[in-house]
Amino acid sequence: MPKFIKNALIGFGVAFALAFGMSFLATIGGSPTQSSVPVAAAMGVIVFFILQMRSGNRKEVRGDDAARQAALQSSVPPGRAALYIYREGFAGKAVGFDVSLDGALLAQLRSPRFTWTTVAPGTHKLSVGMNGGMSSQYKPTDLTLEAKAGDTLVYRIQTKMGALSTTLLLVPEPDAHGALSKLARIPMVTPELPTVSSAA
Repeated sequence: MPKFIKNALIGFGVAFALAFGMSFLATIGGSPTQSSVPVAAAMGVIVFFILQMRSGNRKEVRGDDAARQAALQSSVPPGRAALYIYREGFAGKAVGFDVSLDGALLAQLRSPRFTWTTVAPGTHKLSVGMNGGMSSQYKPTDLTLEAKAGDTLVYRIQTKMGALSTTLLLVPEPDAHGALSKLARIPMVTPELPTVSSAA
């Protein structure tokens, strides 16, 4: 069953159950009869939109504390650059944003989360977007980065609210090593692309 139909049925079920429950409680409580349909319908719509926003979420694979510390404290492998992408903030925190590197999915990040990988020196394309039923409300973005051997590059995902949609942004951190200390306090998502690592 398509997720849109499934989510619509769940929203309708919530609205129906809420309307029935409110009417039943009003009846046994002897309260004046008031239509519960508008409130129930509004709740059903809210549930539907929440489910639609989360319909693009993927199963998350977190790294444990040891893996996170190793990712943050290891030296950059010879002939490679380290790349970190993170997300923080409360707005839409349960909705996953897809981070892609050179056209391949690197990880999906909710908030607060980070992921990392290493890249060869040269030019790379980093992208962030959203899948799912509400993806049209989120404008994806991509940027071209230039990596040099030994670099540590950190990018923060931000959202910019507009009148009709939200734009996703990738913002480079000017103080990469200072940003890494912040990442030590948030969960790490295991990258889906192979990562060349180095011992600390």
